[in-house]
Amino acid sequence: MHQRQVRTSCGSTRLRFRSRLASVGLKAVLGVIFTAILAGQTPGFYPLEELKPGQKGYGRTIFKGTKVENFDFEVLGVIENFGPKQNLILIRMTGEKLKRTGVFAGMSGSPVYIEEKLVGAVSYAFPWAREAIAGVTPIQEMVDVFKEAPPFAAKPSGSRNAQDLLDPALTSVSALLLRSPMDRGGLAMPAASTPVAGQLRPIGTPLNVSGFTPGAVRYFEEAFQSMGLVPVRGIGTSHSNHYDVTPLEPGSTISVQMVRGDVNLSASGTVTHISGKKIYAFGHPFMSMGYTDMPLNSAAVMTIIPHLDISQKISATTGFVGSIRQDRATGIMGISGEEPKMLPVRLKLRTSRNEDKEFRYEAVMDTFLTPFLLTLTVYNSILASERAIGDQTLQVKCTISIEGQTNVEFENSVSDVTSTSVLAAVAAASPVHFLLNSGFDNLKMKGIDIEVVAQEKAKKARLEKVWQDKLEARPGEELNLTVFLRKPNGEIMSEKYPVKIPEDITPGPLKIVVGDGVSLTKVDVEADRQRYVPENLGQLIKAINNLKKNDRLYIRIFRDRVGTIVGGEGMPDLPPSLIALYTSKKTSGDVHSVGVAVYVEHELPATEYVLEGHKVIEVRVKS
Repeated sequence: MHQRQVRTSCGSTRLRFRSRLASVGLKAVLGVIFTAILAGQTPGFYPLEELKPGQKGYGRTIFKGTKVENFDFEVLGVIENFGPKQNLILIRMTGEKLKRTGVFAGMSGSPVYIEEKLVGAVSYAFPWAREAIAGVTPIQEMVDVFKEAPPFAAKPSGSRNAQDLLDPALTSVSALLLRSPMDRGGLAMPAASTPVAGQLRPIGTPLNVSGFTPGAVRYFEEAFQSMGLVPVRGIGTSHSNHYDVTPLEPGSTISVQMVRGDVNLSASGTVTHISGKKIYAFGHPFMSMGYTDMPLNSAAVMTIIPHLDISQKISATTGFVGSIRQDRATGIMGISGEEPKMLPVRLKLRTSRNEDKEFRYEAVMDTFLTPFLLTLTVYNSILASERAIGDQTLQVKCTISIEGQTNVEFENSVSDVTSTSVLAAVAAASPVHFLLNSGFDNLKMKGIDIEVVAQEKAKKARLEKVWQDKLEARPGEELNLTVFLRKPNGEIMSEKYPVKIPEDITPGPLKIVVGDGVSLTKVDVEADRQRYVPENLGQLIKAINNLKKNDRLYIRIFRDRVGTIVGGEGMPDLPPSLIALYTSKKTSGDVHSVGVAVYVEHELPATEYVLEGHKVIEVRVKS
């Protein structure tokens, strides 16, 4: 019925424009354009106010391969104020192929036309509907949302206190993921959210995965669904050589890659409109990320899987197009030819069988999405080789390369029965989340190396008690400590450590605390000690690199008295006159008061255990 195809090239548009010039004259055409501008409409767009029930037109989408095909539709009406200052056009779509599939995930963005003018993008659907009834986002509203000022350098309002890195619950990813695998896919698949019949909702965006285990996809499925993404489990990306790479046009399938390399994660949708280098698609939010930078690729449709709820499009990435620059309420906007900035990741895994595996991939750069994707990929890599339930110990080390700065070095170890893998994955992503949300403008990550060492047994030990061989000592004298550690099976381990009392210390009571790095940090936080907040990126990196570790013990000699931190270095026992000078309002610089004076702190050698606990003892210094 509709033999005429809408092409993306400017050439076909110019041909039609010249034809109209020849038939009606330049004056008449300029009058039409001027009238459209006054009415707020773009030439070539069908005015929303002229739509009437019963009008018929055609739409364009891909059902298989890379060939764009037509389908018919009838206007049912316009829903005003469907959203804030947003309208929605209700249509009934018809055609032999739509009888089999109905509205399908991945169809979002399919353009519909009346009288060769673009009406809008298919973007909403009713679950469980027996007819292909869809909501269409008006094209003018879709385009207008991107007419905004250039992106500004908005600073995230996250923490700059490096000690927060030791609490995985503080990352935004953790709230989605830190549950028992019993509930999140370790032993049973979580129940998917049940769509409500009769509820008009955005068409789901298919998430095609490649290189991921079914367990990893299940564990993250609820998080994906909360973002409007529909994971396609068990189906990878088809080889792009199986399909012809054709020029992008309205109705073409596109792929938004979030991870690419040894593992791939891509969401698919449909092109609505192309204007110069700008590409408009989806007709509804992708993930409502605002300004963004994600790879935009052409794609081919492998098949469409019919489903009682919403059918699913399975697509394969075929070629590079550009970058998605904005993700708004009425769709996404990409720029062809623009190369997105990605974070290179190298992940090395030493398995519990002493095998070495390496994965290389790139992830998009975003304050939330990047840590989320790192958590997913690290968890997936662990799960591909290690157990999901049972005694397990994982050591994680991250090295982050930052332009113009020293490398960030972060280590953590976890040992648990049910959540070891996801805790290790969150730990690996935590420094990236922390840095991206620190608010420093000059942060440019060049890459991240992640090393994971796995052991298929619990390697935990709790600090039970500390003995001292004397209660009094002179300055410069040695004090012997015996540390007792209890393993989960009840076995007690003991080790002796000599501690020297500082030679220049004044007489009086002295405290000694022994504990693992995380426990000591928590003590400081609870007592509001050493809450040093970096004021520039270099200080933040130094604070991260100085974080204590939970696989070794620390011995700290201190007194409860006023001291200061100057430039990140503790200065105990300062005379009152110097303390007053450093903390004066007239003194500029990085100076902070603390409630303790630390004289010596020893970091003991790393152990093979994840340690927990701390003990405080006292000794009196004699004159």
